[in-house]
Amino acid sequence: MDPDVAGLEDFPREFFRLETAHVARGLIGAWFVRRYRSKWYGARIIETEAYLGIEDKAAHSWRGRRTPRVEPMYRDGGHLYVFLVYGMHSCANVVTRPPGIPEAVLLRAAEGPEGTPAKLLSGPGRLCAALGITVASSGIDLLSGGDIRLFQGTGCDTIGVSKRIGVDYAGEAAEWPLRFFDTTSRAVSGPARLRRK
Repeated sequence: MDPDVAGLEDFPREFFRLETAHVARGLIGAWFVRRYRSKWYGARIIETEAYLGIEDKAAHSWRGRRTPRVEPMYRDGGHLYVFLVYGMHSCANVVTRPPGIPEAVLLRAAEGPEGTPAKLLSGPGRLCAALGITVASSGIDLLSGGDIRLFQGTGCDTIGVSKRIGVDYAGEAAEWPLRFFDTTSRAVSGPARLRRK
């Protein structure tokens, strides 16, 4: 997973201040990369989910919840929010919208260069494990030129949409079509029955 970072373009800050579902769709095909010991490692994002903050029962910031863990969601679009599930698996999210509007996009899956096993980056926990992303990085600015960054990709013309995975507890919000994925990728996570164009 060694992208040519020198040939990749940064996202403008304004992109991450747009509507969260728009950002989630726009990140399909983008590069999520990190630098480790002077070498860049990264993967092409192929699956995302949008979380719409205060009005979204599936979001950590539902009803304005604001704890130390959730605080990064209230920052400007383009920051990283990382949380743990089951106390062990890190999940990376890109904060969206202007400061004070706690919305984010979960990075659910990605794919590496040709020859990379599809399952290696399939699922948010596996994606973070492969790139060494932990909660220690929560709150960093992905656009500041640091060791964890997002770059524009070539886009994707084969995007499917479905309800989100694992949020059945969220009432009506569980049915919102806020999951986006590359229909041609073998690294897409979740059951096939949720996949539709």
